[in-house]
Formats: sequence, C-alpha cells, structure tokens
Amino acid sequence: MEVIDALTISREDFVRRYVNHNRPCLIKNAVLHWPAFHKWKQLDYIKDHSLNSAVVVRSKVISEVMAWSNPDVKAALVEYSNEVHSDIPFHDFLDSLGAGDHPLVADSCGFEEGEALELLRHDVAGLPFMPELSTPLYYPPYRSFLYRNSYTDWHFHSADETFMSQVVGAKEVLLLPPDEATWQALRPVIEEVGYLYDIDTQRFPGTRNLCALRTVVEPGDALYVPVYWWHAVQSIDDAVGVTVAVTFRTPLHVIGDIRSPIARRMLRTHLRSRQAPLAILAVLYSLAFRLGRRLVGIVMTQTRQGMRP
Repeated sequence: MEVIDALTISREDFVRRYVNHNRPCLIKNAVLHWPAFHKWKQLDYIKDHSLNSAVVVRSKVISEVMAWSNPDVKAALVEYSNEVHSDIPFHDFLDSLGAGDHPLVADSCGFEEGEALELLRHDVAGLPFMPELSTPLYYPPYRSFLYRNSYTDWHFHSADETFMSQVVGAKEVLLLPPDEATWQALRPVIEEVGYLYDIDTQRFPGTRNLCALRTVVEPGDALYVPVYWWHAVQSIDDAVGVTVAVTFRTPLHVIGDIRSPIARRMLRTHLRSRQAPLAILAVLYSLAFRLGRRLVGIVMTQTRQGMRP
C-alpha cells in the first residue's frame, strides 16, 4: 500500500497519481486539523452535541453483497439482516457503546438536517490538499461510523470516491482490485454463500490465489478507497472507535471504465434506468480518455527519441 503525506501532496498530484488511475493509498496527517479529532474521544461530548435521532445499529456481521447472491441465498441473508438490525435513539446507542465489549456498530450516522450528527457537522471537513470536494453522486458528503469490536465484510462502493477517515481508534483494512481475477474468484462465493469471510477454499479454490493489500489506518489517517475496490474492515481492538467517510464524485473516465467487471455490471443496470444517458456518456468518455492518454504517451516517447543525439 502506498503511503503519502496530506501536508506535502497537492490536489493536482493526488488526482493525477491516484484518482485518475483508480489507485488506493494511505494518507498520513489527513484529519489532524479536524475539531472531531480532538473532541470526539469523549462520548459525552458527542452525546451533548448531537440529536437523539434514530440510528440503525447491528451487533452481528452481515453480508454486504447479498444483492448479487442467488435468490434463495439472498432471501435468507435479507431475513437475517433484518433480524440483527434495529433502529434505536442515538443517545441510547452511545450509552450501550460505552459499556461492555461485544460487537456493536451504527452504520452511516448522518450530518444532514434532523440526523443524529447535524450539530457536529462543522467538526469535520475536507483534507489539507482537498479542502473543498465535489458533490458526490450517490453517498452523502460525510457519514460517520461509530463502533466497538467491529468487522465489516468485503464490499465495494458502486459510486463515489471515499476518504475513510479515522477519528478515534485504529482499523485494519484489506483491499482487492476490481479486476477480472478478483471477480472470477469471488463471484461463486457471493452467489452461493453471500459472506466473504472465512471462505471454504476447498469448495472455492479460485480464492486461494487472491493476494490482498493490507494496511492499518491509525487515528488521524485517511484511507483513500477508490470506486469499485473490494475492501474488508476490522477494528484493531475492542475499544470504541469512530470513522468518518468523506466522499466526492468519481471522474467519468473512471466510473465508465468497462475493463472492470463491476463497472460493466453496474453500467448494465443503469442502462435500464433513467440514468442510461449518463452511463453511456461515462463509457464513451472513458474510452476517449484512455485513447487520448495512450496517444500522448506515444507522442512523448517519439519526441524523446527524436531529441537523442
């Protein structure tokens, strides 16, 4: 995993080196300037400055890709997910979070009007090299995950770029590229089982050759998770942790890159919706972008060769 410093890279260099190439990286010194980094270590502070709105809480691991499972598998996974999720007042959740050590997670606590973290919106921001971010296509610009002893199974984001920003506690993250090899290995597991942890490699031998990137995201760090990249997330210990996902819009040439099997599947879905024109535009723009980049590379190579004595 490449590691960069948020204080020394420019927005232009980050986009050119990572966003345009759909390449993840770990960013040090990413959110040290956030008020949240200094204040959210105390649950009482969060409780005193938040709304007691309902949040969705779970205490068990669920499948994150059940939508792509076979119908009978999907039905069972959906039923289980409904059983282990519950809506509870945010302050009750915080009280439970501060007691015990069993797994507990509130996914996607929002900062919008009426949501639990509305009053804490100004405790989070952009990154030093990206203080202003483009409006995401699907996800909210900011959403928080509060947890204890948590694991989130393998999944990907079907839209938008994500800075997984660590405010309290540390997380171990594994990532797999959105390429054909990963898809061919995981697809039968998704369809027949749904869960992607503790895979039976005898039953699914194609998964044996997968080699994930691994990183540990410490407080103050942010992990750049590009669109379509598979990732699984585990808290390092049983202590309370807080993550804030900061998102911005994926460039058209990346989201329309049909070399990725996930992109192909998502775009086929969009072709049957009102988003069909945007899906077609993304594919055409991606093809033109890659062709243009290839032509520029050829011209630069020929120019360098012509300058040799």
